[in-house]
Amino acid sequence: MADASWLPDPTGVHELRYWNGSTWTEHVSDQGTTGQDPLTAELPPPAAAFPPPPAPPPGAAPAAAPAGKVSWKDRLKQVADQGKQLADQGKQKLAEQQAKRTEQWANDPSTLWFGESKNAATSAAGVSKARYRITKDRIWIESGLLGTRTESVPLWAIRDMDIRQAVWQRGNDVGDVVLNLEDPAYGAQQDMFNLTGAPEQGHTSGQVVLDNIEHPHQVYDLLAPLVSEARHKKTMERQSTYVHNMTPGMPYGAPPMPTPPVPPPAPAPPQNDMVEQLRKLGELRDAGILTEEEFAAQKAKILGG
Repeated sequence: MADASWLPDPTGVHELRYWNGSTWTEHVSDQGTTGQDPLTAELPPPAAAFPPPPAPPPGAAPAAAPAGKVSWKDRLKQVADQGKQLADQGKQKLAEQQAKRTEQWANDPSTLWFGESKNAATSAAGVSKARYRITKDRIWIESGLLGTRTESVPLWAIRDMDIRQAVWQRGNDVGDVVLNLEDPAYGAQQDMFNLTGAPEQGHTSGQVVLDNIEHPHQVYDLLAPLVSEARHKKTMERQSTYVHNMTPGMPYGAPPMPTPPVPPPAPAPPQNDMVEQLRKLGELRDAGILTEEEFAAQKAKILGG
């Protein structure tokens, strides 16, 4: 009877199976990797004269794979090489997409400025974390590395602006332009750790940050008059809307109708002489046109009026 040892698997399914000295166990080994494969039938014991191969110690390098088989090290290397190749292809494709987008922005007459985040981690890989574009009425933001999310913020929603520039950024004239919004609902959902571009559920910060852009002071000077004009137009639009709601039927944008002048009060008719009225009233009575009762009633009106 053979001593306890790793021996060739009598089932032929695995390279080695452990013989504990009295029976075959479920412990198996393939190219230095151990596992378990319970037996479904009883197997004959190994011959005592069969020279046992050395058992694979845990963590030890496996023996060279037989001819025609690939070792586990080679397999790992193949997987790593394939992953690197796919990553390089994805990076190249993303860089091509961003270059095409940049060309579209450059040729668009509505583009006043465009740039990208000069984040060291992503710029070294040839791609950018976020790309920015300014038009006459909006700021456009495209973010994400594995996916792209496009958002825009109206210029009239910007309450004030600031430049944030660290000491190490000043030497390269790189910094952040921070845009504070009058309503947090208008804020872009920017997340520097978001790679997919998928929007995050929840809330926004009420800010838009043009992160790590070149020449931030020039961008600030470009935005300042655009924001002022956009906010002025928005104020006029809101006033026009208010006037329209207060005066139904008036078209939007129309100036308020002037209030018609109040006509002066009509002059009081000149009063007839009371004596003359009474004289004529008496003549009507004497002529029999008025009765005594009618005369008395008209006389009372003249005297009382």
